Amino acid sequence: MIQRIQSVYLFVAIVLTLCLFCFPYVEVLNGEIAYATTTCHLSPVAVGLSKAVMAPIAIVTCLAVVICFITLFTFRNRTRQMKLTKISIYLQFLIFATMIAYIIGLSKALCADNLQFNLCFPMIFPIVNIILLVLAHRGIKKDDDLVKSADRLR
Repeated sequence: MIQRIQSVYLFVAIVLTLCLFCFPYVEVLNGEIAYATTTCHLSPVAVGLSKAVMAPIAIVTCLAVVICFITLFTFRNRTRQMKLTKISIYLQFLIFATMIAYIIGLSKALCADNLQFNLCFPMIFPIVNIILLVLAHRGIKKDDDLVKSADRLR
């Protein structure tokens, strides 16, 4: 059912993942120029970096949103919902790893001595999503165990 607590966890995970498209997760100060990085673009575009560089993290983030959304509405099939939740957890790990990789890559691409990195609040969204998805998985597992125990009693 939609009104279960794990549905709330999944919905919040979807919202937080969508926020990665809107808000920058790192700001890099290179002298007077400030670069803001979201999952879609780097603003302003740094010398030597194209917009195609940001495609992998955008694709993984879109995939995570779609899989979480599908997971939210597959409440009738709990085993599939648990599998999709595990896949979503792995995708959140991948998003976090690519965020860190982009920060390291951006520092190497700019090649300046006076770089200053400011990690923004959305940097913790994948970690919060992992926690929410683990809680959702536990709730789904608890419901599945409850249904199986009720089937044994019949």
